[in-house]
Amino acid sequence: MKITRMTSCTDIEFRQIEVLVGVLSSSCKANRDVIDEVLAKEDSHLFVARDADGRIVGMTTMCCFTIPTGRHATIEDVVVLPECQGMGLGRKLVQYALQYLKDSGLSYKVGLTSKPTRIAANALYRSMGFKPKETNVYTLDVAGV
Repeated sequence: MKITRMTSCTDIEFRQIEVLVGVLSSSCKANRDVIDEVLAKEDSHLFVARDADGRIVGMTTMCCFTIPTGRHATIEDVVVLPECQGMGLGRKLVQYALQYLKDSGLSYKVGLTSKPTRIAANALYRSMGFKPKETNVYTLDVAGV
């Protein structure tokens, strides 16, 4: 398996990402315009794991931002195809994202979220040194005008 940062997306690759998004959540759908926007922005990074045939079998997204309290990054949507789970790909994707930050030479505080029902994912993040944070998370969908 090889992990890389995506910089462009073919139609075939988008269909593979669609499958991964479906694995992540049955209520979410991949959007080509949003994928292209992620790839175009300097502060968002889509990392993919490919099998020997070049098929995308896992992915994660990392977004970086600076606020008055410092540089922060969030790792989102860590997902691996069911037939490739248990091979350490989730760990490798997160490690790749963290190394990408380290290679920048800048210091970042990294956060991620995971549903409590994702037992294996939560165990993975704890084993990598992530610590649960006592906080409430709120969401609100804001539609553009």
